[in-house]
Order: sequence, then structure tokens, then C-alpha cells
Amino acid sequence: MAAKRLGIIAGAGRFPLHIATQAQQQGCHVSVAALKGWADVSLFDSVDAVQELSIGQFGALIAWFKEQQVDAAIMAGKVTKEVLFAQKDTFDPQLLQALASAKDASVNALLGAVAQSLMQQGIQLLDSSLFLQSALAPAEVITDRAPNTQEQQDIQVGLQAARALATLDVGQTVIVRQGVVVAVEALEGTDAAIRRAHALAKDHLVVVKTASPTQDRRFDLPCIGTDTLKVFHECGVTCLAVEAGSTLLLDKDQILKQAQSQGLSIVGVDITATATQ
Repeated sequence: MAAKRLGIIAGAGRFPLHIATQAQQQGCHVSVAALKGWADVSLFDSVDAVQELSIGQFGALIAWFKEQQVDAAIMAGKVTKEVLFAQKDTFDPQLLQALASAKDASVNALLGAVAQSLMQQGIQLLDSSLFLQSALAPAEVITDRAPNTQEQQDIQVGLQAARALATLDVGQTVIVRQGVVVAVEALEGTDAAIRRAHALAKDHLVVVKTASPTQDRRFDLPCIGTDTLKVFHECGVTCLAVEAGSTLLLDKDQILKQAQSQGLSIVGVDITATATQ
């Protein structure tokens, strides 16, 4: 890691804290631009400097990073895609100009335009998994319990649907029950999609989560944490299949312990291998 002054654009969850901890252990000074209403305030005492900013204050974010002499940054933490519609009228001119340069309205294109604008200001946006390589899901059954026969069949159905949806930039998550796709993730985010599936099909749900075939690893990398498993428990999810090498398992030991208590099976799938079968 060449950069010694790292910036983190922090959304919700523990992802930003994991990056900050690992970066500091590697000798980086960590400055956080905390997205107001999203970033966990418990992060604030764990970093070298922090500034709360509303989503859309792109000019202020750049000014903050320059003040902190940040030359590399990472986007981390959840912000649902609906903000592109719900809060667009609060975006500053710098952000609107960046978004206007995007080739289309896909999340990858929009965030890619933001990354390009940051680069023009001397701030390189890095792979969001850079400091967390050990947290990437392996291609194997991760929990003690392997998927049963029905869950294995549902995983295959989910993978086919997820790959098709990912190419259209619709979402990363598909929920299946007994061979039927019950719900797919769109703008509402993973948790809301799972709750919608539960309302429709109740329980014995299989969740399949993949990255886009053209996934830009600088943003929107699939991520699983203990809060996600709480939603699974509430909604009758019995099995989770994630893309190996492209899905982060945060607090892995806690995830495995929680999955064990819930009877949840988690498996990492090599998408490349399954696509050729």
C-alpha cells in the first residue's frame, strides 16, 4: 500500500471500521468522510480524523480530503441505491457534473464517473477489498452444515437468475424457494428484498448473492455481516450462497457462530466454474 494517508467514504455497517483498523495496522493515517445518517458513529473514535457530510456534498468531501492530504480513498459501507432518486435534488454542482459524465445510469457507470472526478483531484479510489483479502469468501462450504438437496437445487436456480440480473445491473441478490425465484434485489437493497420474499413465501428461503460480471471492485462489492444474518433469521432464510473471491464476510468468526446457532448453511461458489458446467 503506497498511500500513507487514506480516506474512507463511510456508509452504514462495520465495513468502514474493518478497513480503518487494517489500514492503521499497516501504518496509514485514516481520515473518514462519514455520510450523515448512514455511517456508524462508533467509527469516529477509531480513526485519526473524521468529518460528517451529507450525501451529495461532493465538493466538501474533496475539500476535506485535500485538507487531510489524502491521495487514496476507499468507498465502504451500505448506502441504498434509492438515494439516487430520493436525494438527487440535494446534490451539489460538483456531484451533478460528475454524474452527468457517466455513460449510462447504471450504478457502476455513475460511481465510475465519481471515481474519475476524484482522480482528477489527485485522489485515487482503491479496490474496496484491498485491506480485507482474508475476509473474501472461499469457494467451499463455509459453515458446518452443507446445503441439503433442495437448497443445492435452489442455489443453481438462483445463480442462473443472479447472473442474468447482474448483467443488467438490476441487483446482486436473488431469493429462491423450492425452485421458484420469489424476489430479486433492485433499488431497495438486500435486506428489504429478503423481507419482501418472506412476506410472499414465509420460510425455507435460499439467498444467492453475486457480483456483476463487470464488477468494479472499487465499489458495491457484495458484503455479509452479522446484521445480515439477523435479517436471515427473522425471515426464514436457511441457506446463503455467495460468490467466492468477490464477497466479503465481515467478522467471520461471529458469522460462523451465529450461522451455527441459526442452522444456516453458507457456501462460497466459484461462479466461473459453475458458468461452464
